[in-house]
Amino acid sequence: MLALLLFVLALGWRVYQLVRSPRLPNWAVTATIAAFTAAFLFQQKGISDWFDALTAPGGSRLANNVLLACAACALLIFFHGSALGAGHVRRVLLELVPLAAAVVLMFVATAVTPVPLRGAALSPANVHVSGIALFYLGAGLYLIYAITACVWWIARYQRTADRHLRTGLRLAAAGLASASIGSTFRALYIVVAWAFGPAVPTLLLLGVPFVILGSVLFLAGISYPGVRARFSALGHRRRRRDDLERLAPLWTLLATAYPTIVLRTPPGGVRDRLAVHRRYYRRVIEIRDGLVQLSPYLDTDFAALTAEDPAAAAKALRRALDRHAAGEANDGRAKLVLPGGASDLESDVRPLLALSAAVSGKDD
Repeated sequence: MLALLLFVLALGWRVYQLVRSPRLPNWAVTATIAAFTAAFLFQQKGISDWFDALTAPGGSRLANNVLLACAACALLIFFHGSALGAGHVRRVLLELVPLAAAVVLMFVATAVTPVPLRGAALSPANVHVSGIALFYLGAGLYLIYAITACVWWIARYQRTADRHLRTGLRLAAAGLASASIGSTFRALYIVVAWAFGPAVPTLLLLGVPFVILGSVLFLAGISYPGVRARFSALGHRRRRRDDLERLAPLWTLLATAYPTIVLRTPPGGVRDRLAVHRRYYRRVIEIRDGLVQLSPYLDTDFAALTAEDPAAAAKALRRALDRHAAGEANDGRAKLVLPGGASDLESDVRPLLALSAAVSGKDD
């Protein structure tokens, strides 16, 4: 159930990303997780029995391995599409050739396997059956090829990735490497049994934990950047909401004096009223507009005062508002109202937050 939950969460996240940006890399990685999820379901006894009864004996085993091969191919196409770009579609499509060969081989191997043995596990009793050995060897060799190629691409790509994406790539690479080792043990089990006669079950047993560990690490790796970005976005949203409330006292003063600074919400703009980030940007713009309109009434270097002494700036602001309310004459020249040199919005808003806090304290 835990593994299924991980698969479903990862698939849901990728579908969300695909809807937002339906490009080849997103299609490929979504197909990868969808195929892995479907392959996992076909491994469950209730589903496998139902599918065998619906199709033919061994149908679920064939579907499981075909889906695993498709998942590995889609992942490889993802790396090709990300690294080579849209101009190398032909190179990307070439990856379908070995996939098609592996799938055809699995179908042929299933067809030549006696019906009672189709879908049988790769046990010491069955490893010498030609159809079973050919089926698992073909599926395993393709997985080794595709997974090893993906690990190579990850090792190449992570050099240029940012820190958080690099962490996810390393986890995914470790998972794929582990799965490749597990597939290699299974292939060795078949080769040794056919080359020397006796089966060595230890090789098969060694491969199982590597495959399980690899699946978990791979899912964790491909999900990590997106999950971390989501948590980071939630934290950013919370900070914006707090700042929105902290700016309210200053905004209220200026909006009362200059109602025209309040930007209109377009008809039906529900998202505009609800989106924290958008409301935050609007409030900052409205406050700056209000300060610029009030600046002819300011009788001091308001920008410097805001940076050095927000409390004194709040008093100067109130004096200017009183002059505006009284209709006093002014020079009509807009003045600098905020410190210059800010490199981003957060730096630009910081003095406004200090000024709003000072205004709020004055009100108290």
